[in-house]
Amino acid sequence: MSNPRNRILASTALALVLAAPLGYFAKGHLAAMAATSAEPAATQFAPATVAPAAAPAAATPANEPVATPASAPATVTEPSAQPAAATEQTAIEPAVAPDPLAALDPADRAVAENIRDLLATRGDKLFTAKKERAAVEAFYQNRNLAPLWLDKGIQNARAEAVIARMKNADADGLDPGDYKAPSFAGLAPEALAEAELRLTRAVLTYARHVQAGRFPYTRVSKNIELPQAAPEPADVLSSVADAANAGKALDLYSPQNEHYRKLRSALADLRGKPGASKGQIDTITANMERWRWYPRDLGNAYSLVNLPDFTLRVMHNGGQVWTTRIVIGKPSMPTPLLSETMKYLTVNPTWTVPQSIVRNEYLPALAQDPTVLDRMGLRVSYNGGGVTITQPPGDGNALGRVRFSFNNRFSVFQHDTPDKGLFGDTVRAYSHGCMRVQDPPKYAEVLLNIARPSEHWTAEKIRRMYGGGERDLPLQATPIWVHLTYQTAFVDNAGKLEMRRDIYGLDGRTIAAIKSERGNLEPALERKREEIATAPRKPAAPAARTGALSQSTYTTPGYARQLPPQPIYR
Repeated sequence: MSNPRNRILASTALALVLAAPLGYFAKGHLAAMAATSAEPAATQFAPATVAPAAAPAAATPANEPVATPASAPATVTEPSAQPAAATEQTAIEPAVAPDPLAALDPADRAVAENIRDLLATRGDKLFTAKKERAAVEAFYQNRNLAPLWLDKGIQNARAEAVIARMKNADADGLDPGDYKAPSFAGLAPEALAEAELRLTRAVLTYARHVQAGRFPYTRVSKNIELPQAAPEPADVLSSVADAANAGKALDLYSPQNEHYRKLRSALADLRGKPGASKGQIDTITANMERWRWYPRDLGNAYSLVNLPDFTLRVMHNGGQVWTTRIVIGKPSMPTPLLSETMKYLTVNPTWTVPQSIVRNEYLPALAQDPTVLDRMGLRVSYNGGGVTITQPPGDGNALGRVRFSFNNRFSVFQHDTPDKGLFGDTVRAYSHGCMRVQDPPKYAEVLLNIARPSEHWTAEKIRRMYGGGERDLPLQATPIWVHLTYQTAFVDNAGKLEMRRDIYGLDGRTIAAIKSERGNLEPALERKREEIATAPRKPAAPAARTGALSQSTYTTPGYARQLPPQPIYR
């Protein structure tokens, strides 16, 4: 092998031997790539399957060549088609949600499925009020559509309790016919579902009627500003669902104040007497209806005005602490019904004459006699083309010595008066809307001792303040409500039913509204404050002048008093 020629031939042979395996493997790699590119796209994106590792081969010395059998071609492990398909199916199929109705009894499940369908297709027909419909849908969804009034497809005790309560609706002056309960006997699941929802609707209607009334109070008068707050439908459903006695839970939606409860007892007693007057029953029913417009909580301390009785009573800690006579608005200028908090009282008030009086009474008088207002103790000032007329504090002031203020859109309040003789009359409807109080110093004492008990106010202390400048005494430490009510039927402190004359005609309009609304189960539309605002009153036609300043009635809040006759100098 020392021959150079032989060495060259040997080197060439060795190179060919070593290059042969590399060419083989390269050829195999290209074939594998070609095969892979020919696979479907879905297979290309399937995760590769890792083949189990073979047992490790015996260690080969690094300086020894690795033998590769010529008959053992290189093998590329390809993903199995079946695992790829299974993996793909797992990736795109969503998880199956649990069946919310699975836990229900089969009979209740069939009803629940129909409840779901009815709410989806006829919910707006069964519950026409949007808020009520939303509350019903949420309520049933939260209980997985389980019926409220059925157990295993049979009417339950909860249903029996609310049906019994609604059948006794006349105890609250309501008509049981407005709350007809469906029958559940012998019905198929679809009919049971509809009966379920109809009973739910009747319960919601009853709760609304017994708490807030059957119609908006604006159908009786626009001279009213009261909450008339209906219960939340969701609260009604939750209360009857959770209560041990659903009938008692429903009864709690009626007014709970003592004045209403006493009327309710009086109505039951009257119906139990032979030959009971239908007129009396209607009057009690009308008064119970009006009580539903007031706040459910009248307050721990409040001034209760009964307009047809011409009285004011101060209530504190559940009992009456003081009462007095009042003068109220005349029928042509009625005192409104409202609930507000007493803000303050003013000793030695100044009277700023309302613009209605300025325009309709005083300016015409001033045009005829430039000195007439001076003689009446009124002061006139001009500002930017406008006219302001005021009356300073004093014995002759139209508001007397004390004014009791509570904010309201009618601009009415309670006050003293120089016309003390009017309190001797039985019917005392003389003012222009405000309430004149017979004994203002004592009234101030009572209110201040409730609101500011540590200061020990007395009527005499109030009187000693007379004659000075205007002074405001706040009453906000303890809220004192003022409820202006219209009770033509009430139970007095001795337990006797009292009836009063319908001086403003509100009983007749209330009864008429009750009858016209009979059977109307739809809730009253939500009213915006501006929609119930009283339209401006039209001034009365001026009276004929007969040489004296006219005493014609004018449309103004009741802090004004009629002008005394005064000569007019031409």
